[in-house]
Amino acid sequence: MEPTETLATLRLLISGIVTNARLGRLLAGGQLRVADLPSVSHQSLLDSGFSRAGATEIQRIAAGQCVERLSNAAAEIFAATLDEGAKPITLADPAYPVLLKQIYDPPALLFVKGRVELLGEFCVAMVGSRKASTQAKRFTRWLAAELAGQGLTVVSGLARGVDCNAHTGALETGNTIAVIGTGIDVYYPKANRALQQQLENEALVITEFFPGAPPRAAQFPQRNRLISGLSLGTIVVEATVRSGSLITARFAAEQGREVFAVPGQVDREQSRGGHQLLRDGATLVESADDVIAGLPISGLMKLHESTRPDVSPKLSQPNNTRTAKLERSLLRRIAAFENLPQDLMRSENLTAGELNTVLLKLELAGKVENRDGRIHLRD
Repeated sequence: MEPTETLATLRLLISGIVTNARLGRLLAGGQLRVADLPSVSHQSLLDSGFSRAGATEIQRIAAGQCVERLSNAAAEIFAATLDEGAKPITLADPAYPVLLKQIYDPPALLFVKGRVELLGEFCVAMVGSRKASTQAKRFTRWLAAELAGQGLTVVSGLARGVDCNAHTGALETGNTIAVIGTGIDVYYPKANRALQQQLENEALVITEFFPGAPPRAAQFPQRNRLISGLSLGTIVVEATVRSGSLITARFAAEQGREVFAVPGQVDREQSRGGHQLLRDGATLVESADDVIAGLPISGLMKLHESTRPDVSPKLSQPNNTRTAKLERSLLRRIAAFENLPQDLMRSENLTAGELNTVLLKLELAGKVENRDGRIHLRD
């Protein structure tokens, strides 16, 4: 982090002449620094859509020739960010995520809190309905744990429903990033305050909005382009046809990233968005393997079975590969369908004794429970 570049970026954003996204576009995804703008041709700024007065003001502020008010305000925001235990990251910072630089309008400035090194990891986004069904929330948590356990960092938006279950599941086995639509010091929704604080300590929270920025409706679609922009692909678990999740999927497609969808019950409104994506060519997802096979890094992520980390390492001995695979398969089926034991026996070709042995291990490990004769993932 370079304070000079950060303060110059803050001054431009505070001036109101240019937005965070438009400044990122002007800087060509990091090919230019704010310090370079005074030497850029005036005509190129005009060609970018700025008025003559606006172009002149941008170059003047970038050169440090601005009123004291702007300098003081920038210094205050910089200090407030550090006081919050967070840090600002400009496009010129080596920590700025490479994939995000490649989108049409990357923010010129990010505010981050937590493990900044996660910005350099392979990421996959998981989004869905705030009013997700119980089955969808369980499947989300299981799938996020599977993906994180195999080395992917799960990105989501810290909303109710699918988002918070994606973060929670990923934390069980690996890493996650929350992209929020408020200031880095604002907890929204309030019900997720404890989870956001956990992510700040154990994972990473990022935003493009200034500290103190309250939740506003227009900010969340902006947030969504960052969720998809950070990620190699976006998975939609449950969503209506007019939802923020489908906006995120559209951003992913426009950014040249993969789009995945989890099928749902045909009579649920929350299933229609995902089904629409599947009709439009999204990759169907039933397991983590479907996601990994559909990512451009599949060759890197497809590790040998002997070295691939198991999602539930405490449930199996390292030398018992068959049991580990069976546990993973059962957990996937239980997450997708609230199965009766006889269904699990038939699908896995097990005897009653073999099934009971594995289910007992999973139950003792706190992974599943038997309710009214059906096997469920434990909440």
